[in-house]
Amino acid sequence: MPKTDEGKRFTDLAYATKEEVKAVYNRDNVQREWEKVLSYRATFTCDSELRDNDQNAYFLVLSPAILKECYALEENLFKDLVLYLSLSRSAKESFLLKRKTASLLALSHHGLDKIPSQATLERIARNEIENVPTSLFLLGEYSHAFDSPTFLPDEHGLFRLNNALQGERGEEAMLRTSNAESLVNTLRHPLPERIPDSLTSYFLFLEQKDIPLLARAVLSIHFFLSALPFEYMNEETGALFVKNFLFHSGLDAIGLAMDFESVFFARSKRFYERLKETEESLDLTYVLAFVLPFLTKDEEGIRQLLEECRKEAPSKEEDIEKPSAFDSELALPTFQKSEDRKTIDERAKRLREIYPFLKKKEAHFYASHCTIGSFYTIEDFRKEELTVYETARSSMESLARKGFYRKEQQGKKFVYAPIPMKDEPADK
Repeated sequence: MPKTDEGKRFTDLAYATKEEVKAVYNRDNVQREWEKVLSYRATFTCDSELRDNDQNAYFLVLSPAILKECYALEENLFKDLVLYLSLSRSAKESFLLKRKTASLLALSHHGLDKIPSQATLERIARNEIENVPTSLFLLGEYSHAFDSPTFLPDEHGLFRLNNALQGERGEEAMLRTSNAESLVNTLRHPLPERIPDSLTSYFLFLEQKDIPLLARAVLSIHFFLSALPFEYMNEETGALFVKNFLFHSGLDAIGLAMDFESVFFARSKRFYERLKETEESLDLTYVLAFVLPFLTKDEEGIRQLLEECRKEAPSKEEDIEKPSAFDSELALPTFQKSEDRKTIDERAKRLREIYPFLKKKEAHFYASHCTIGSFYTIEDFRKEELTVYETARSSMESLARKGFYRKEQQGKKFVYAPIPMKDEPADK
C-alpha cells in the first residue's frame, strides 16, 4: 500500500483522530497507520500565532481538501455579497432583519428560560422597544451592536464590543479576573494574568494572510471558548466580533448575516470533543473541519433568503438608494440652521412624507442638524430628542446607513457630517 493512502483517507475524506482510526481498523495498535497519516499531514502543516497555556504554537493542516472547502465557501459568500448589493433598499433591510432575528433567536436559546415570540424578536431586531425588559436586556444590546459594525477587529474594538453588550460605554477591558470552570467547557483556560498574552497571539493570528479568511474566522471560536478572556459574555462577544471581523475583511453585510451564534452556543458533546482534541494535539484542523460543513450549509440558507428577498415587490422608497434633493425649495443642502421650532417641525414632516422609512425623531433631528460642513454627535441627538443614549446611538447609525450623514472617527469618538446632495431634474 502506498505510503500516503492512509494519509489521504484519514485527512481528505474525513479529518480523523487517532481514536477514530483505531475504530476503523478495530484494533488498538494503529501506530504504523497513524504515522503515515501524520507524515501526509506534515506536508501541509502551517504554524499559527495562537498559543496554548504553555505557549506552545497551535498549527493548521491546510490540505487540498481543507483549502478547497475554505475557498469554495469564501467564493460563494462573495457571490452572495454581489447579490445582496444588487437588491433594492427594502429588500436589503428585509434580508438583514430576518438574519438578525435568527441571531437573536439563537441567543435566546442560549441564555433565556423563556423564548420570546417571533413578533417580540422582530420588534427588538427593529429596535422598536425603547425600554427593553430586564429579561431581554442582552437581546436589546446585541441588536444595537449588530447594527453598528464599527467595532474594528482589534483589541480596542473587542473591548468596546464586550462593554457594549453589557450596556457599558467604557473602553477599559473587563477581562476575567478569576479562574474559569464549567461542566460543559472543560478546556484548560489560561490564568487571568496570562489573558493579555493570549489576546496578543490572537490578534497576530487574525493578521496571518497565509491562512484563509474563513479559517481565521472559524478558529476564532476555539480562541474565545478556550481563553474565555472576559468575565462575562464571552460567547456573545466572540460571535459578534467574528461577524465584525468578516464585515471589515470585505464580506460586508454577508459577514454580519452568518450564523456564528449557533456555533458559539453549541453544547453538543461532539463539538467539545473536537475542541478537546485540538487542545491535546495542538491541531486546529479538528475544529475547522468540524465547523466548515455547518457554515457551508448556512451559506446555502443565506443564498436562498437573498433570492426570496429579491423577488419581493419593491415599495416606493426602494427606488431611492440615497436621499436626494426632493424639491428646489426644500433641497437638503439648502437647509439653513434654524432655531424656529415651527420651521423645524415642518421640515421634519416634509422629510417623512418623502422618506416614510424615517422615524419621527430621526427626521426631527436631521431637520435641525443638517448644516453642510458641521459635525454632530450621538450626544447631540440625545439632548435634542430627550432620549436615552442607546436610542440616540441607533438613530444616528440608522441615519448614516440611510445616507443622510457620513460617519467619521475623530480621536476615540465618532461624529456625523451631513452629506451634500445635488439637486436633480424634476422629471427624473
